[in-house]
Amino acid sequence: MKKMRLLALTTSYPLHPGSSAGVFVQSLYRCLSVECAIDVVCPADSKLVQATFVDGVATGIRIHAVRYAPKAWRRLAQESGGVAVGLRRVPWYVLLLPGLLLGLFWRCLRHAGEVDLIHANWSICGAMAGIVGRLRRKPVVTTLRGSDVAHATRSWLDRMILGLAVRNSRIVICVSEAMAARLRAQFPHRTVDIHACLNGADEAFFQIDRAVSDDTGLRMLAVGNLIHLKGFDVLIEAVARACHRERMHVSIVGAGPERGPLLAQAASHGVSSCFTFVGAVPAADMPKYFSEADVFVLSSRSEGRLNVVVEALAGGLPVISTDLEGVQGMVEDGDTGWLVAVDDANALADALDQAVTDRAELHRRGERARVVARTRIGTWADTARCYQSLFQTVLTPDERQRPSCAE
Repeated sequence: MKKMRLLALTTSYPLHPGSSAGVFVQSLYRCLSVECAIDVVCPADSKLVQATFVDGVATGIRIHAVRYAPKAWRRLAQESGGVAVGLRRVPWYVLLLPGLLLGLFWRCLRHAGEVDLIHANWSICGAMAGIVGRLRRKPVVTTLRGSDVAHATRSWLDRMILGLAVRNSRIVICVSEAMAARLRAQFPHRTVDIHACLNGADEAFFQIDRAVSDDTGLRMLAVGNLIHLKGFDVLIEAVARACHRERMHVSIVGAGPERGPLLAQAASHGVSSCFTFVGAVPAADMPKYFSEADVFVLSSRSEGRLNVVVEALAGGLPVISTDLEGVQGMVEDGDTGWLVAVDDANALADALDQAVTDRAELHRRGERARVVARTRIGTWADTARCYQSLFQTVLTPDERQRPSCAE
């Protein structure tokens, strides 16, 4: 049987071993490449040597990296956190944005004639892909990943982009059921076209052989860009307020502009010894960090559906998290972890104290975490099967057989 030909449009995709930009997008496409021939259009970065190349692991994926600026300036999209964090880090990069978007649009238009279906990641890519789909008469599927839906509640421009993406996509995929429900309420005329496919975890996380340590200390892991949104300042405050802070140690994996202020905050509270700032870590090394922790902590102020929480659960780690839509349904208070209010350092400190003083309960919630990850979430292969099924509903036999404009 002939493979489905898929054109993938994304603003974030790892182009080198060790890159953390869009690793979850790559994980999906590597699993989809078993059944699909995939061309990925994404931004180039400052290290790129060859603009078009084949994924070194999944040979069914061909990558087309768009050179949107001089090499030294290609830091807008392909660093940790993507375009939004890149703009906050260096505001003048906004001048590069038109070139980036035009370059992605042109490359997508150029390759669309050769494929059966266009898959866009995030609403901005969905808006561009929708126009290309109309011009090339190709069906478009857009995946919304949380941040784009959240931004649409605060900005008219983001609302317009989201509306274009939804209107011009044959179907829309959300990465959580809660997000899909919210989108259906926002676009009631498209209810039947909005679906949920949950991001999975690599099988390596399910294979982690992890046991709660025998000592009385609590080894905590936190992962994310060092930016205000992630709430690491609240985590430091919570540790400082905890009754058993001398028994706690937090390893924070991630890099970002707030590293200096966070170090200063920890020092001012007298808890510097409780924290290790690891820096950025290659995705392939993350199972090791999960295996060496007793609990995962998420102190974010806002998120979509976080893959790192899925990975924590798959690795058998209970999760202490702020009560966000993106974690609801995965982290259940009293079952797979603890949920606390956003920006509530006292509630977070209480949860940390409970985790450090009741090892049996910590172990029980960790065991439940892995069961929930396996039965309700699954692996990236399960996610790919969900996508494959939805793609097939879009591609009728007539559409699959229709010759492309390039033929």
